Amino acid sequence: MMQFFQDLGELVEQRWRNLNYHEESFPEVAANALDETTQSEDIDPWDIIRWVHHSPTLPLQQDLPASFGNPPITLYSGPRFHIDIYFWLDGTTSIHQHGFCGAFHVALGSSIHSRYTFNQDREINAHFSIGSVEFDNVELLKKGDTRRILPGSEFIHSLFHLDRPSATIAVRTYSTPGGPQYNYLKPSFATDPFFTEQSTVRKVQTLSLLLGMDHPEAASFVEDLVTSSDYQTTFSVLQTAAHHLRQRNLESVFHLDTSRQRFNDLLSRARKRHGELVDLIPPVLEEGDRQYNLTSRRSQITGEDHRFFLALLLNVPCRAQTLDLVKQRCPDRDPIDAVTDWVEELSNIRVFGSSEPNVLGIDTVDDNYLFVLASMLEGLSIDQMRMRLAQEGSVDGFSAAKLGQISESIRNSFLFKSIFLDWPLIESQTAHLA
Repeated sequence: MMQFFQDLGELVEQRWRNLNYHEESFPEVAANALDETTQSEDIDPWDIIRWVHHSPTLPLQQDLPASFGNPPITLYSGPRFHIDIYFWLDGTTSIHQHGFCGAFHVALGSSIHSRYTFNQDREINAHFSIGSVEFDNVELLKKGDTRRILPGSEFIHSLFHLDRPSATIAVRTYSTPGGPQYNYLKPSFATDPFFTEQSTVRKVQTLSLLLGMDHPEAASFVEDLVTSSDYQTTFSVLQTAAHHLRQRNLESVFHLDTSRQRFNDLLSRARKRHGELVDLIPPVLEEGDRQYNLTSRRSQITGEDHRFFLALLLNVPCRAQTLDLVKQRCPDRDPIDAVTDWVEELSNIRVFGSSEPNVLGIDTVDDNYLFVLASMLEGLSIDQMRMRLAQEGSVDGFSAAKLGQISESIRNSFLFKSIFLDWPLIESQTAHLA
């Protein structure tokens, strides 16, 4: 097995050298080499684990802290590129671009692969930009699939690994010139996760300490920072405060009736310094809350179909594409029936020790809820739902107001809000809710 990776590395080295190490050609060289060699080789990732344990020496290992992968293992270390395998248990990557190039190959498991574009409106500094993070497309990657890795903003993507475990082989350069390796925070920010300015880092870390211990001066420290800091630091401070709001109730820290009121006051203070740019921060934090909520539930869900469904809710902001991916995975089932069945099944799963009614955190999942959910997935308006119920002779008990109430609870829930952004909430429906 390890000879295979040595041969793969030598093949890539020879072909790239023949192209004079032209950087732009490397993704194609790497992808072609992976496709050609892996088709004839049954790669057993567990042989690699055995090799790590039995070999007295290893190639020069990259990323020893295992910041990417559970863990990453370097299989070949050349002068200009290296080959890694990344193991994943519950891996979900942020939306990110790369400061290197190459190709990756799915060796074990499957994943939801999403692609994005960032349209920059304003550069705050070299490490922080404002714009719009736009969803482009999504695909279901399976064992044997290979994709090129392009440097910089040409390849902005995220991966949600469905199987536990999954494994990915990457043939990649050490670095490729082209600016920061940004992470993207929907809907508006591009940040450099590798930028560290020691004073700012320590301020945010000590703030986290004060908030975590309910220190009586925590509120004043937060207020001082959002009043005096630059925009990037202000966002980090508000992000830290929001994290603690999510983790616990902070009324005891801020001595107010609600932590939300206190947080709004912090936004007002920040707005005095940075103006309308501060209005971009709450949607980013709300999306962070949604992603945190969904990813934290993944550890409570073990069924393969259920984890797949959760991955779609987290990564696919489009009802039609969600249903299309369900159809790809379950070609013998109606995709809407599959989704409503999964919701009903998950609504009957309780988490030991949790105060929530079920693993989805939804209070009531009854026939009415499932009917409205299925209708919304089909794209029906409230008026169209009423017409269908009338045709079926079951309109009694389904007032427009009740349908509107259920549909709004679905549309605004952290679980479904992303896929129903395009649901037709027309004026007549809004009138029913009044």
